[in-house]
Amino acid sequence: MPDRDPVLTGPGDLEDYFERGARPREDWGVGIEYERLGVFLDSGRAIPYHGPHSLSAILARLVARDGWRPVYAGGNIIALDGEGPRLTIEPGGQLELSGAVHTRLDDLRDEVARFTTLIQQHSEPLGITWLGLGLQPLTPLAEINWVPKPRYGLMSAHLAKTGTLGHAMMKQTAGVQINLDYSDEQDALEKFRAAMGLTSLVTALYANSPLCEARPNGYMSYRSWIWQNTDPARCGLLPFAFDPKASFSDYREYALDVPAMFILRQGAYVYLEGLTFREFIRRGFHGHQATLSDFQLHLTTLFPEVRMKQHLEIRGGDSGDPALAVSQVALWKGILYDPAALREAWELVAQLSWEERQSFHREAGRAGTEARLGKVTALDAGKRLLIIAREGLSSQGEPVELLDPLAELLEGKGVCPARLLQQRWLGEWKEDARRLVQECSRLTLKPSEVPGGSLAEDY
Repeated sequence: MPDRDPVLTGPGDLEDYFERGARPREDWGVGIEYERLGVFLDSGRAIPYHGPHSLSAILARLVARDGWRPVYAGGNIIALDGEGPRLTIEPGGQLELSGAVHTRLDDLRDEVARFTTLIQQHSEPLGITWLGLGLQPLTPLAEINWVPKPRYGLMSAHLAKTGTLGHAMMKQTAGVQINLDYSDEQDALEKFRAAMGLTSLVTALYANSPLCEARPNGYMSYRSWIWQNTDPARCGLLPFAFDPKASFSDYREYALDVPAMFILRQGAYVYLEGLTFREFIRRGFHGHQATLSDFQLHLTTLFPEVRMKQHLEIRGGDSGDPALAVSQVALWKGILYDPAALREAWELVAQLSWEERQSFHREAGRAGTEARLGKVTALDAGKRLLIIAREGLSSQGEPVELLDPLAELLEGKGVCPARLLQQRWLGEWKEDARRLVQECSRLTLKPSEVPGGSLAEDY
């Protein structure tokens, strides 16, 4: 670690960590992390990392032809850096756009459109395409290769001990993560509480993972069920979020008491053998002392439905087609960046008990928009949330039409994406893998024109 990386002498050294992430409202931005699933065009089977027709071949094309800067581990490309965004690889070969921070949703929309178009251009010559789904629909878990990224080996070993579906989470799932700012502790905790209360509803609205190994799996968001069976110490809803007196210290205390997976020393990962981060600070590990960078790395291995770093990350939605993915960002920005919308949205779930929240979280993954939220269905609650988000976006001067893909599902068809996918798979598509690939890889956003150059130049 760098010499300037502060050694932590006690939990008090982290007292102001989250406060340092606060930003004035005029500097608030929004970002997306958008995962897609690579498959072969002719079969729908998951692509490997190595080989002439593979993820590594696509990454090499991006480096050679579009100027992306490779990040290596053990001689393998594990990420690409651009001017703002980054392309990262998930354990089963899922490709993720880690987007730049944007103050306007139009710019984020264009970034997603350029990303999906660029990747498709480099993939199709290799017989590959990318699905906007929450789960690999055709390929069994055992047939999906691990990406050769060192931290994934340690993570897979750790999660094999903590739940039944940790490897499925790593290799088969794909989601959309929304990153948001806060102005101070009170603002952060109000957003944190509302997001934690509403995330199960949003899971139901965007549920998009009903197929495993070419068969219905009994869930609308099997991805959500997988996360619920990954690691109870670091996943799920957090009860302290709903305490009106919750503070940054509550999240810090939670983080300190979760087992730390690993630390990084001289470019190599060191497994901490189940030691909580609090214990690591107190007594070290085999001569290693806890540092601030270790804590920052530890925060990336916590997976609650809403995560706190020096910004907020909302993690509950399945991946979808590009326009539907962008609508998730628009929904949360409309709700959480407008005070009136935030208060009104919170009221939809304010009266639930902890047991009711847990029950609805489970049911949202199983039944999607047909899940019951108190006396109403998730569909009815979602329609109300959509209205609130539209009003919130309008008050911010943001384009409300970015919510149209969600509106088409809820107000038009009255279903979540998973129900529609399952109906089509068993019905008009006749369980045809090629038809599924064709429909679920559609690019529903077109990039804006980039004057005088390639799509990559904006990156």
